[in-house]
This record gives sequence, structure tokens and C-alpha cells, in this order.
Amino acid sequence: MLYPEATPVPLSGLYLCEDLRSHVPPSGAFVYSNFITSLDGRIAVAQPATGRLGVPAETANPRDWRLLLELAAPADAIILSGRHVRELGEETAQAWPPFSKDAPADLLAFRLRQSLPPQPALVIVTRSLDLPEQVLARLAQAHRLIIATVDDADKAAQEAAEEAGAEVLRLGERSVDGSRLIAALTERALPLIYSTAGPAVLHLLLQSRVLERLYMTTVTRILGGVDYATLVLGDRLRPPYDFTLSALYLDVQGPDGVDQLMQVYDRRDAGG
Repeated sequence: MLYPEATPVPLSGLYLCEDLRSHVPPSGAFVYSNFITSLDGRIAVAQPATGRLGVPAETANPRDWRLLLELAAPADAIILSGRHVRELGEETAQAWPPFSKDAPADLLAFRLRQSLPPQPALVIVTRSLDLPEQVLARLAQAHRLIIATVDDADKAAQEAAEEAGAEVLRLGERSVDGSRLIAALTERALPLIYSTAGPAVLHLLLQSRVLERLYMTTVTRILGGVDYATLVLGDRLRPPYDFTLSALYLDVQGPDGVDQLMQVYDRRDAGG
């Protein structure tokens, strides 16, 4: 730890000990997200074989993945993008959602001690409802499965998703409304909400002013390139979304021995 004080801390349990549930207000939700990025702001780059954007091999590493799992461990619900689910169907996704399979035993035990279901609910945000039914059915076997879509989404696709085991919510005209999404999850007793989706979903959470905390891992290497994704995708945020630094950690055992910084940011205008 470099901030708020300088002291050695173990990686295992670093985020798990934060007691995120204590941040959930009596009537409301606590929404958080995380990203890993290169020093030049690449959260995803084009993969050589497919041209699709994915987390670069030069930044992805098991130490950051462990922290991602620790963030998922206390969650009531995990937000995914429709794109991720389609990639699962095509077998091109880099990973299944956290806890879908092979979750670490200590994190499963943590959920048991907290009297939580073995698996968090999964919330898929999609405009099109173009989702592979076999993947939905597989996810619904282990998770409570919710799909958030737009008001005019295809009714036949909704029926197929419901037959696969999902609950479908229509929550916006041209895109899913972040405020309505979080309210709907809160009404369903899912107030601790972790978004693992990408820059478009982060934008809708920011635009709706519902994101409370952002976790960032920055690998201190520069990748370059012209085909990449950065943190947020969408219109300018007016006013901008302000954060304050709550914690900063230096990990000297990042990918290939390169340093990585773990940063925790809290929404600055949380009361506004």
C-alpha cells in the first residue's frame, strides 16, 4: 500500500476484506466496476487471429484476476455485456463470468459464511436480445439470470430467453437506462452490484450517475497500436464524473515482472 499510508499488505484478501456490503445504503444499491489497463490506456486491443477486441496478453495476469474474483465474491449481481455472452456461444470469450465454474474454494466459503447463494446473479445488458440460447440455459442452471434490454426488443427473442431460464426486463427506449436497471435490481433484493462489462456499459452507469466505486489496475507498460478500446465509450459526460483516490497499491510481481498499480476510486459527489 502506498496510500493512504505506506505499508506492506498481502495480495490475497486485498479487496475481499473491504466489506463492500457495508457500503450498501438502507434503501438503495452500491454499484462498482473494475478495469485493467496499460499505461497508455488500452483496456482491449485487436486480437491477431480474429481482429476482435480483447484484454491484451501483455496486461492480463493471474494476480489481477484474483482481485477480480475477490470483487465478485460478495456481489449480489454481476453485470455482463451481451457481446460477452455471444462470444461465449462462439467459444471466443477470454473467460466465463466469475464463479460460473472453478471458483476458488476460499471465495466459495466466503459466500457461504455471508449466507449468500453459491453464485451471484448474472445481469446481461443488451439492446438486441441476440443471445445464444444454449449459453443462457447453461448460465441459468447455476445463476439467477436477468436480461436488461430496450423497450422494443424482439418479442420472440424474449420468449426464447425466458424459456432458457432468464427474466427479461425492458428498461429503456434506445438503450438500457442505468437508473432503471439499478432500481430494478434493488427491487429484486440485489443491491450489491458489480459490473464486469466493458466501456459502453460503464458509460451508461456513469451517465445515469449510479457508479459509486471504480477499481483500476494499471500495468506500467505502453502497448501502442491504433485498434483498441479505452475505459469509456459514449457521449461526453456533462458534467464530468468526479472521483477521489481512496487507496493505491504497488505490485512488483505483475506480468513478466512489470510493476502494476492497483487504484481504488470513490465517487466524489456520492451525496449529490
